[in-house]
Amino acid sequence: MYRYLLLLTLLVASVSCKQDTPNPAVAGCYGSTNLSRAQHVVNAPVTVVTSGGLYSGYMLISDTNGVAWGSCGLPEEFKKNNLKIYVTGYFLTSPELDLQNISPLPFEVTAAKSR
Repeated sequence: MYRYLLLLTLLVASVSCKQDTPNPAVAGCYGSTNLSRAQHVVNAPVTVVTSGGLYSGYMLISDTNGVAWGSCGLPEEFKKNNLKIYVTGYFLTSPELDLQNISPLPFEVTAAKSR
């Protein structure tokens, strides 16, 4: 009986672990292959905005605090200026980024839905 309980505990623990490494396509967004997933975000309300200047493409502006997030992995159907959506994903970090103050914050979108 003890073996079955131990086996069940190990199985649940291995299935419930989150993946720490981002999708390999993320390296193309941020130019670093040393990225790792940090904080997980679920259904965050954001507004998609078109950006220019040093960061061209799309950014996600948090409706909670106005902070700009990256939009790596954002599906094409959500790439519309001023579109309000919910996103799920991960903030990304690396040793190179730990000491930098960058905007938008590196973010990997794993899911998006309209609101």
